[in-house]
Amino acid sequence: MNATDRLTELFMRFPGIGPKQARRFVYYLLREHSHYKEQLIKALEELKSTGKQCEKCYRYFGDKSFNSDMKMCDICADENRDLGTFMIVEKELDLDAVEKTGSYNGLYFILGGVIPPLTEKPSELIRIRELTSRIHKEIELNTLKEIIFALPVTDYGDTTKEYVEKTINQIVGIKDIKISHLARGLSSGLELEYVDRDTFKSALERRD
Repeated sequence: MNATDRLTELFMRFPGIGPKQARRFVYYLLREHSHYKEQLIKALEELKSTGKQCEKCYRYFGDKSFNSDMKMCDICADENRDLGTFMIVEKELDLDAVEKTGSYNGLYFILGGVIPPLTEKPSELIRIRELTSRIHKEIELNTLKEIIFALPVTDYGDTTKEYVEKTINQIVGIKDIKISHLARGLSSGLELEYVDRDTFKSALERRD
């Protein structure tokens, strides 16, 4: 297998990228100036060396300090955030989308996926153990006041929400925590990463 074929296969592992699109990327890189390719290689090497996953919300972040022992992203480490609230989202892009609205100042938890209806082992598809562990710790520290569900308005999102809510309702002390959901002002079938600022702000303000 030559270099173009290997690179094509690697691009095909990207979400939503098929063989033709992957090959277009390869040809684009072949046409580009060597300086651009050097920048791309440097960025990938830096990502490999400095990319970390937050131990609290599971967001991936780039730590610019090569010798840093930082284990939390800048959001979770920010003491000016509302530390009593965290929002459950499916993926990193959802977190980024919420942050761009500027309407929410709490913390997050990234589930890492959603659950299809009738799944036999849902606990293998999302970070449910990590979520319950975090809730246990924050209840013990008496810091948690509200959990907000912000999952896709889809069958998968609804199945996930029902499973997660059923699971966390078994945690001792959870009755003292407010559990809310974004208002159904979000269009059915909408992925959170595509929501606009005003729609999200309205859904957040009218959560129940």
